[in-house]
Amino acid sequence: MIDLHCHILPGVDDGPATLEEAVEMCRMAASDGIDTIVATPHFASCVIEWTEEDRAGWIERLVAELRKQGIAMRIAPGAEVAIFPELPALLRTGPLLTINKNGRYLLAEFPFDSAPPNWDSFLLKVLESGTVPIITHPERNIWFLRHPEAITRIVELGGMVQITAMSVTGGLGDEARKFSAFLLKQNLVHVIATDAHSSVMRPPHLSEAVKAASDLVGAERARALVTSIPAAILEGRAVCLPGPLERPRDRDSWFRKVFRLTARN
Repeated sequence: MIDLHCHILPGVDDGPATLEEAVEMCRMAASDGIDTIVATPHFASCVIEWTEEDRAGWIERLVAELRKQGIAMRIAPGAEVAIFPELPALLRTGPLLTINKNGRYLLAEFPFDSAPPNWDSFLLKVLESGTVPIITHPERNIWFLRHPEAITRIVELGGMVQITAMSVTGGLGDEARKFSAFLLKQNLVHVIATDAHSSVMRPPHLSEAVKAASDLVGAERARALVTSIPAAILEGRAVCLPGPLERPRDRDSWFRKVFRLTARN
């Protein structure tokens, strides 16, 4: 399995504080069946910024220790990018923020409780730059919970969606679990990732989420969310995905349906 979103680099953001904990997270991931982790340190313009050299050094240090301890784990470069107005222009200057530096896919994080004005036009500009935005953990975002129709709009525009493994299993609360189930059933999820930050609070496990998702959408499709689709993203290949099952007629009816359907799960 491939973990496309993981805060695995030690001492960089709100992930593991030490190299020892990062190694332990990799050991846990390997035991769970994960063989590739995309290291996705936070990047927020003018707040949390780093260079390609910074990230390469962080990854090299971790990989060297993994080899020393005999842990087989591929660590690929990535980032979790808090969206900002200049992002489309920055993406045109180079692949720094894209997954595996392939220039094609980007993990994009919306503000927790709001969306920027004309957010759909903004995402179109990102797409026009040649990069596909993958929206991170909307099931844990209060704005998306209040505006679930926006997720359909994102997918219709050509964007993708990643949800958190612990949201699927219920480890992050019943609301996140229900919304995750709804998004999965509506073909609005393309990747399940751990978004792990530590070996304790949100550990790097995917297998239980795959089992839970299998009950909702079938084993083959659930498995693809942590294998073939992340592999294509990592390699910068096109991903052929089914469209959303239903276009909401209006926000209120959509919102009611979300929680009417998810209440059964």
